[in-house]
Amino acid sequence: VSQYLATLSSLLIVHNVDHEATPLQLEYLDALQVSLSNLSRPPKLQWINVAKLPVGDTLEWQILRTVNASVTQGFITVLPQTQQFLHARYFATRNANVRLKDKMYLFLCEHENPQDLLSSELLQFYPHHLLVRPQQQQQQQTNGEASGRAASGRSGSGTLPHRDINFELWTQKFVGASGNLDGILLDAFLPNETFAKRVELYPNKLLNLERRSLRLGSITYVPYTVTNYVAAGAGNEDPINSHKANRTIAFDGAEANIMKTFCEVHNCHLRVEACKFKSCPLQLHLHTSSSVYHSIDGADNWGSIYENESADGMLGDIYKQRVELAIGCIYNWYDGITETSHPIARSAVTILGPAPVPLPAWCNDILPFNGASWLLLVSTIFICSLVLYVLRYSNYFLGYTKLKHVFMHMQNLQKSTLDIFALFIQQPSAPLTFDRFATRFFLATLLCATITLENIYSGQLKSLLTVPFYGAPVDTIEKWSETKWKWAAPSIIWVHTVEQSDLLTDQILASSFEVRDYNFLYNASFRPNYGLGVERMSSGSFNFGNYVTLAALEDRIVLRDDLYFDWTRAVSIRGWTLMEQLNRHIRTCQETGLYMHWELEFVAKYLDKKIVQMLYNLVNGFVAKKAPKPLVVDDISGALFVLAFGFSIAGAALLLEQLYSKRWQCQ
Repeated sequence: VSQYLATLSSLLIVHNVDHEATPLQLEYLDALQVSLSNLSRPPKLQWINVAKLPVGDTLEWQILRTVNASVTQGFITVLPQTQQFLHARYFATRNANVRLKDKMYLFLCEHENPQDLLSSELLQFYPHHLLVRPQQQQQQQTNGEASGRAASGRSGSGTLPHRDINFELWTQKFVGASGNLDGILLDAFLPNETFAKRVELYPNKLLNLERRSLRLGSITYVPYTVTNYVAAGAGNEDPINSHKANRTIAFDGAEANIMKTFCEVHNCHLRVEACKFKSCPLQLHLHTSSSVYHSIDGADNWGSIYENESADGMLGDIYKQRVELAIGCIYNWYDGITETSHPIARSAVTILGPAPVPLPAWCNDILPFNGASWLLLVSTIFICSLVLYVLRYSNYFLGYTKLKHVFMHMQNLQKSTLDIFALFIQQPSAPLTFDRFATRFFLATLLCATITLENIYSGQLKSLLTVPFYGAPVDTIEKWSETKWKWAAPSIIWVHTVEQSDLLTDQILASSFEVRDYNFLYNASFRPNYGLGVERMSSGSFNFGNYVTLAALEDRIVLRDDLYFDWTRAVSIRGWTLMEQLNRHIRTCQETGLYMHWELEFVAKYLDKKIVQMLYNLVNGFVAKKAPKPLVVDDISGALFVLAFGFSIAGAALLLEQLYSKRWQCQ
């Protein structure tokens, strides 16, 4: 206790003391109290007496409440059946909110067989344990001299019967390629209060696993993991269900390298299960957010865990404990059910959307000015026409004109409008003769203004014909949500993180998402109002399916922001012993830049280099120069539109005039 347990912050002591308690159990408890009271800084102590549990309460729930209420690092048991504690402790491991790894376990036993107790698979979750048991009398007599009879000279009626025998100290093997559940006799505590071998009583079994098998589940999701069954000898890892090293798994990728180097550091034997999804990849199993269980069903074989506690896919293998650990671009989907490692890589979801298209060529004539400018221009023409009409009438009224016939108001108004319009477009009109200074000054000023206006308009029109105007780009998540366009990906997990979000934009994007197969996505990549989900990785590169082609990218853009981002993780069964060691290894790979190097390496190895470069160009705003081409009819459609508009109005007016003339003649 003073050597190994004194540094822990809190200890839980579970015992069963009643009127049937044996003398050795009582002596165990007395010795514990003495040793703990002699510590300079005693840890926080919590006691559970199984014999005095309230009616209706169980040891499982007592330990669960204790673990959730404090940072319990050490456990000491004094029980007639320690197996009862192991089941209760594992129940707390599977259900506790506090997931700190336990440091030490001390089992003080009396009649239990060490080989039977240590063969329990539950102890695989608690490798740092020590079982203390008095040596059986027949063994004591056989060993005689070797057991330390030096203390046999002690006498006295108050001496307990166990003072003159050896105490055996056992632990589970845990390490090694086989026999992990075997019990190992570490040492013996002799009657002269010395140890027979003086070995480490709590050896660090996690530092060197001595080729212990690590059962890993994985999928193929480039560039994180590539997991495939291959011919014997053609792979680099062994499968789980094989008793010999036949190398039938090809395991590659950035996150795969994390696990391979982890096993190199800790000397474990990596055995990989290439998880294959058994049901239809497009079948959806969605449940309400209030449920503990969710579905992560999809085409990429992550799998699902359902409300009825059935499961499939890679995550189903974790839930059913067919594998210890799973890796392959996994988000924190099942925090309440599984245990997750430290973040590995940043993974963001964005949309590959339609690029802005050039505005129609027929509207080139109206593009140089915006709506307000055109309204001001038309108003100015109308006002100037009225001014010119008033000047014409004043000339007639004041006798400045030589015309003797009656002044025709409508004809003069039309003539004034046509003359003003001709001035604005710098075109000749009928000769104007004015003898008044005011009229001449008005026309001179108008000519100066229209020259400037015409040059501005023609210059802008020329630039439009050289570099066409494009529509406003839909290049942000906010703009995409306003368009109500659909977007799709092969799996529902692309929106699982935000489908229950309370943000309006996330809700709109989740509702407009569709799960589609690869053939549909390939065809949709050419549609002008449809988006495809792509992943923006921590290295700055993009992850995409083979439905994205170079031909489709010519008319596509990558949105500048992300719908959301999350961190990929490794996922294990609750209470997995090596999680702390794996977390340290992940941090080392990140701090040294190894992971970033691996990610870029496997992007170049498995993804199409031209498409990757094209996506880089789209993000950086680079547009490839196109070869010059001759003008087509569409390029002059603006002028044709003006002619068509004018001819249509003139034709309609002519028809109305003819109808009016015939009606007048009939009357």
